[in-house]
Amino acid sequence: MMTNQELIKELRKYRCADLSDAMDALGLVDKGTMDEKMRPLRPGIEFKGFAHTVKLLPKQDKVKTCKTVEEWREELGKGCNDIYNFVDTVNEENAKDMVICIDMDGIRGGVWGSEISLTMMERGVEGVVVDGGCRDSYETNVEKAPVFCTRRTFTHAYGRVQRGQIGVPINCAGVTVKPGDVICADDDGVLVIPREVAEDVIQFAKMQLEDDIKVRTQHYQNLGLEPDETLERLMK
Repeated sequence: MMTNQELIKELRKYRCADLSDAMDALGLVDKGTMDEKMRPLRPGIEFKGFAHTVKLLPKQDKVKTCKTVEEWREELGKGCNDIYNFVDTVNEENAKDMVICIDMDGIRGGVWGSEISLTMMERGVEGVVVDGGCRDSYETNVEKAPVFCTRRTFTHAYGRVQRGQIGVPINCAGVTVKPGDVICADDDGVLVIPREVAEDVIQFAKMQLEDDIKVRTQHYQNLGLEPDETLERLMK
C-alpha cells in the first residue's frame, strides 16, 4: 500500500480527464464528479491533495443593525470568529497536501477571498474548493491563490452563514466528500477520489495518459509543433 505522500506524488502526474476515465474503468461512472458550476477563479489552476472538510450552516439568528463604525467592527469580528473557526485547525505542520473543502449549500456569501487566501498560502495548503462564494476576485487572482468555487460575489459570509462542523463528511457541489478523500482540480473541474480506490485508479490513469501522449506526440510531429510540457507529465 502506498503512503499518502507516494500516492499524491503519483496522482499529480495525471489530468482530471485521465483520472475520471480511470474511475469509469472501475465502474464508478460520474462518481466523484463535482457539478460544472465548480470552476477555477482563473485558467491554469491545478492541484491535488487530501480533503480537510468544513460544513457551514445558514445564518439562524437576525443580524444586528450597527449605528457606528466601532460597533460594526466589533460585530463583524464576532461574526468572523464564529464563521472562520476552521482556520485554527490548519497550520504549517498539517497543511502540506491539504485541500480545504467547504460546504455552504451554495450560499452567495464570500467565505473565501484575498486575505484568507494569503493566510492559507502562508500555512502551505494545496488549494481550496468552496461550494459557495469567493470575493475579492481580482486581488485573489493577482495573488495566484489556488481557488475553485461555485459563485463569485462581493458579499461577505457575515450575516449569511455560521459555523457548522469540521472534519465530517460534507456535500460539495453534488459530491459527498469525506475527510482524507483525494481532491483533483484542473481547468476541467473537480474530481473526488475516495482514498480506498485511489491506488487502483492510478494504473488505469497511467494507461490513459501514456496513450494520449503517444498519439499527441505524433500529431505534434505531423503539424510541426514544438513539444511542450503537456507531453512531459509522466516525467514529473
